[in-house]
Amino acid sequence: MKIATIKEMIAQIKAGTGIQIIKGNMTNEPPPLPYGVYNITSPYIKGRGRGALVDYANDGVSYQKRIEQYKFTISFSFYAGDIETTMENAFKVHQWFLFMGQEFIRNKNLAVVEVGNIQDRTTFLVEHYEYKHGFDVHFRATDEQIRELSETIEIINLGGI
Repeated sequence: MKIATIKEMIAQIKAGTGIQIIKGNMTNEPPPLPYGVYNITSPYIKGRGRGALVDYANDGVSYQKRIEQYKFTISFSFYAGDIETTMENAFKVHQWFLFMGQEFIRNKNLAVVEVGNIQDRTTFLVEHYEYKHGFDVHFRATDEQIRELSETIEIINLGGI
């Protein structure tokens, strides 16, 4: 999981749309309305297979690399004092993922698999409504792991001719 990349992406969204987005499920006091919230709802969705293994040598040392593709999901919700602003802010960020943010996402070795539909997530709290709209974004990422191989056999003589 590339948490630093996700934080950079949130900063890019704010720079591109002007909408403040904070991390969800925190005990901190929320900022003044309007604002957005993001949650990493599925940090690892396994891809097919077990990944690809590649053996290679560098400066006389043998290594093995495992390369795997996986998916993850981030959920966005936008809060405001009225329902029109929540819809507008959700739409701006939705469009960022579909068009304006494509180059940034590509440069971070991520791929947007799907940008979900914008949904009304308004809730009724005791005596008033908490207006919010949101959507989910599904990403594909690549993970690489490298380990040094302790000992390898390069030539085996089985006898014979």
